[in-house]
Amino acid sequence: MNRPVQQDMLGRTLELAAAIMSKRDVDSILRTIVDDVTDSFGFEACDAFLLDEEHDNFVLRATKGFPAHIAKKVEGLAKSKKSVKDDLAVCRSIGKLTYLFMAKPEANGTDYYSVLHPDRVRLPREHEDDWHELDVLYVAFEDADGNMLGFLEPDGPRSGKLPNEALVANLEVFARMASIAITNARLVSALNRTVKLFRALIDTTVAMQQPLDLKQTLGVISEKLNDLVPFDGVSVYLVDWNRNLLVPIHATGPYADEVMSDRGPISGLAGEVARLGKVEVVEDSMADPRVEDIPGIEDIEVRQTMMAIPLKGKGGVEGVLELYRDKSRKFTPVEVAVVEPFAAHAAIAIENARLREELKQNFESVQKAYEDIQDLDKMKDSLVDTISHELRTPLTTILGYLEMASAGMYGEVTPKMNEKFGSILDQVNRINALVSAMLEMSRLQKKTLSLDFEPINVAMVTREVVDDLGNSIKSKNHAVTILFGNELPIVQADRLRVHDVIDNLVSNAVKYTNPGGKITIGADILGGKVHLWVRDTGIGIAEEDKDKLFDRFFLADAGLIREDGRVGIGLYTSREVIKRHGGEMWFESKKGQGSTFHMTLPLKQK
Repeated sequence: MNRPVQQDMLGRTLELAAAIMSKRDVDSILRTIVDDVTDSFGFEACDAFLLDEEHDNFVLRATKGFPAHIAKKVEGLAKSKKSVKDDLAVCRSIGKLTYLFMAKPEANGTDYYSVLHPDRVRLPREHEDDWHELDVLYVAFEDADGNMLGFLEPDGPRSGKLPNEALVANLEVFARMASIAITNARLVSALNRTVKLFRALIDTTVAMQQPLDLKQTLGVISEKLNDLVPFDGVSVYLVDWNRNLLVPIHATGPYADEVMSDRGPISGLAGEVARLGKVEVVEDSMADPRVEDIPGIEDIEVRQTMMAIPLKGKGGVEGVLELYRDKSRKFTPVEVAVVEPFAAHAAIAIENARLREELKQNFESVQKAYEDIQDLDKMKDSLVDTISHELRTPLTTILGYLEMASAGMYGEVTPKMNEKFGSILDQVNRINALVSAMLEMSRLQKKTLSLDFEPINVAMVTREVVDDLGNSIKSKNHAVTILFGNELPIVQADRLRVHDVIDNLVSNAVKYTNPGGKITIGADILGGKVHLWVRDTGIGIAEEDKDKLFDRFFLADAGLIREDGRVGIGLYTSREVIKRHGGEMWFESKKGQGSTFHMTLPLKQK
């Protein structure tokens, strides 16, 4: 439905949308949206609901303009998908995303969860275009596939009139842009959670490889797990099947001492989990008969929600991990899914600790434990591959619609709109580049990366890279010198991959050299290969980081931080690509004095 748009308001709408696009936190986006609707679109109040996919309902996540007692009353309000669908079914569609419910004369307000002006509820609608206190306006958020992400309920137009076509049109533009921002934020959030999980899994794996005793290892696992699934207390029991005993080996929380003294038979909730080998979640510890009293706190009423997870080793269930927190903070299905990999870590940690104690008598068992750790590393690689593939399709869809919109396929694009579209596209491309890099790494790991060899001039490719990075170089006022012309020999190589490798080396030099630095690119023939090197006057690399610099997911501490969204795979993939060409990559560096990265490419492919 095409509607007239107020050009002055459209500009403001796009400015508001661009501000939303710059945010990456969903709640921050929703708070900004309700602020914008009330401050810039002429409404007294606004609610924002977002789909909770875990519970399949819409939850009130942001509100503004309502009296404090009403805002407090509706905090966390949830509406089922069916009820929202039923509401929209009786509304009048005034746009693709905008719907209006006009209150009937006999309505009395009892079916409404909040009203701005209770004194106006029973007043009649004097004119047909007047806004009535019990009218409801819905503005939906939809993803690229038309699925409803959430909706706004703007209330109390300051004009006292029903929204006109121009206002509806601007709300529609705003809603579309807000939908993209919400989708992007969810994608970024999912990616951040995944990267955080990878980091925690890697840290835990590293901790398990250290010569720590069982208590220290479990302490590390508990710490990492609490970063992802916050809890108030944790208990870990070993199962002694021969003696029918649950033996506490680790506990935190207010009753840790009592838990550590609670050695008893394999019974209750922990016993059931140990026998069945399945995760169990208890919403109220006082209401579940399987939760046994702990000696020393029998007379204390402690209402908690609990999660009990079996620790499965090679010989079956070897222990039980129990998490506790306040009853009001129930464990979600997502949290259960996050905890289960850590349970596998904990089981292996227990096994490794026992093996370390028996190292002199059973070397073969220690070797087996190491192989198990290698299996975990493969699991992590598989997870990276799966998540990257799952993100590719929605990212491609978002990027496609943005490019079509910016190209004017959905209407005229003003210079100001084009500028905003450019900013949005930059952010989506940034996420897309990260996903592409992770997929490239996965193909290298699986040895499925196919190279397209052709004659290329490394000198010309290098100059293309420097030209592409011109804006970055200029913004940091670097002096870049290329010490060769086009006289380098032609090599057989994959042009795209070689371009990416050189881009990675030069862009790293640009990033990690302070403004006004010098970057020199040289080349010669070394051992029958074209030898290219990139030298900078940057921050250099610490000695303790040099051995790990080409490792996956590694970022050195010396300024190599994650503010640009990287996950530390650029140098890893670059070196692997060069190896696939039959070349080599290495570096020289001194902290505070700069670095030189080298790469070679054979003159002929065998």
